[in-house]
Amino acid sequence: MAKSAIIYKPLALAMETSGRLGSVAIGYDGKLSDEKTFSAPLRHSAELFNTIIELLEKSGKSANQTNQVFISIGPGSFTGIRISVTVAKMMALAAQSKIVVVNTSDAMALNVDDSSIKKIATIIDAKRDQFFIAVFERKNNSWEKILPDCLMTAEQFKVKFDNEPIWLLGEGLLYYAKKFQTDNIKILDKEYWSPRAANVFEIGSQMATEGKFSDPVSLVPFYLRRPEAEENWEKKTLSKTGG
Repeated sequence: MAKSAIIYKPLALAMETSGRLGSVAIGYDGKLSDEKTFSAPLRHSAELFNTIIELLEKSGKSANQTNQVFISIGPGSFTGIRISVTVAKMMALAAQSKIVVVNTSDAMALNVDDSSIKKIATIIDAKRDQFFIAVFERKNNSWEKILPDCLMTAEQFKVKFDNEPIWLLGEGLLYYAKKFQTDNIKILDKEYWSPRAANVFEIGSQMATEGKFSDPVSLVPFYLRRPEAEENWEKKTLSKTGG
């Protein structure tokens, strides 16, 4: 009697630490089974590891059984993204987990499932009156990115997009929503603003089936510019040397 074939169902973890409110998701074979959000904003370093262990234990698994790791790669918080990148690299080294990196704006766009909304923009605070912005348009019942992530001011955005209805989401609106809002530019409720690990899992699973894995050695966060601390250090150095 022939032995039945072994069906491979990869165990995957998804981490979202690019925004203020972090989360972790877990699932098998592209199917989400659980997700947990951290207890409060900016708790990434304090809660990420314990949340991973908790979800694995609930699934009856251990870290070394994790086949795939999906991470939100940015743009977003330098510190937060660096934490996920570090954990993903550790799992690749210790458990030979394969890594998939997911664009943060793409994950945020999946928060909006209202079919009556045809165009959205994700707004992430980039400091110094600038924002990381991406724009999506609904086509064939899914979001197509029509403006890749770029740096803009609120005024530049309004000049370019205040000509037809568009809805905004993202944690960059936390203190600056009024800078963007016009008759055509509307703000979604706060419940839509934060990127979620469940969305990272959904996109990461699809990318994994397409073989879009990243090299753990060369993996770095996605930045549209260098971290603010590096730029400030360079400015101070140049001022001291007269450069």
